[in-house]
Amino acid sequence: MRFHFLLTNHYPFGCYRIEDIVVPIAAGLAELGHTITYGFDDDIPPWPVVNLVVENFNDPAVVDEIARRRGSDTRYCFGLLAHEDLDDRTVFAHPDYPYRRHNLERVLPLIDFGWSIIPCDYGGLAGGEKMRFLEYGYVPALRRDGVLPRDIDALFYSDLGERRLPLFNALAQRGLSVSATFGVLPDYMKLELLDRCRVVVDVRRRESVRYLTPTRLVAALHAGVAIVSEQYDTSPLARLYRYVAGTDHAQLLDMCEAVASSPKVRELGIATRELFAAETSMARNLRAAMSGTVFAGLAV
Repeated sequence: MRFHFLLTNHYPFGCYRIEDIVVPIAAGLAELGHTITYGFDDDIPPWPVVNLVVENFNDPAVVDEIARRRGSDTRYCFGLLAHEDLDDRTVFAHPDYPYRRHNLERVLPLIDFGWSIIPCDYGGLAGGEKMRFLEYGYVPALRRDGVLPRDIDALFYSDLGERRLPLFNALAQRGLSVSATFGVLPDYMKLELLDRCRVVVDVRRRESVRYLTPTRLVAALHAGVAIVSEQYDTSPLARLYRYVAGTDHAQLLDMCEAVASSPKVRELGIATRELFAAETSMARNLRAAMSGTVFAGLAV
């Protein structure tokens, strides 16, 4: 089967912002034997190709085009990848993106299936019954065995903000080498930082955030890097806490310093990666998510 990531609703120069969402799914599908392609604009192949669109529809043009294709005589298949909490008003009520929620609700009845990497409830929306929670897991192709000197003590694999910046500064004041990806670096730079760091620091951006960011943790786990994570999530994503050193926000500073300073931190990261590899599988999770009727007549 061919899965075509249709990224028309994301600016070409901004697709690095969704790399950590797309790449594990694409790699897991490839592990199952599927063909992966990417497209923009009117590069929308008909059935039996599966077109995957990644949520962020503030501009209605892509939703309009999906609706137009649905009304044509040619059959198309559309899947949705969702990655935000529906109840997070900082995302879906953001004044800079006033139509994002509206167009998400428009696209749901038009899709054949949907996968959400956040286990929020779509049941109250028309078409929401087609959404399924997709857990990330280990992908052999994404494994990284870095050989660079670990000269960065703590890496914020994210942007900085009101909750992360004070911790960043406090770690630097304690004499640790601290860096960040700032949420905007391309993959070749992010991966190099992962190869150089001793600890990835995982902190939610706001107190109101309910869910872990699985993409951040999975990127660090594949790189064999130890993770210190703020513990707050009680959803099924909390299973990822098994692979981190977790603590509450008040203890994060001491925990980061202790783990980063440990002479066994590299061994800890590698051991955790091997546990993650033994217990999880992106391919297995995708196979389960593809059990719906839209896939019933298609062979790999």
